[in-house]
Amino acid sequence: MANTNPTGRGPAVALQFPTGHVRFLHETFSDAREGVRDELAHARQPTDPDRLRREEAAYGRLLASLDELVIVPDHDVREVVASLAQIIDGSNEHERVVAEHEALRGFLAQIGGGEAR
Repeated sequence: MANTNPTGRGPAVALQFPTGHVRFLHETFSDAREGVRDELAHARQPTDPDRLRREEAAYGRLLASLDELVIVPDHDVREVVASLAQIIDGSNEHERVVAEHEALRGFLAQIGGGEAR
């Protein structure tokens, strides 16, 4: 496998994911791209149509990378993945869940409860 992109856009990154992750990522990137397409098609005056087109293209590259297991990451790709992670963490209340988990694990450790399931 090549270490660089033949287009000269930077180093290629080989990707490795468990099957379940690929399925989740594919669904998530597809849904996000559809949301961007809907906004481009139906918003009377999108705030930043150029940004939306860049996001749409980035999601296309991300989806292709799941099939090819290689990507040349750029600013737009990194930005949409970071934004998705933040949105998903917020909607799943990630910080609260982690804090609660740590509290229960800490309590269990103090009472000699061993490993929790």
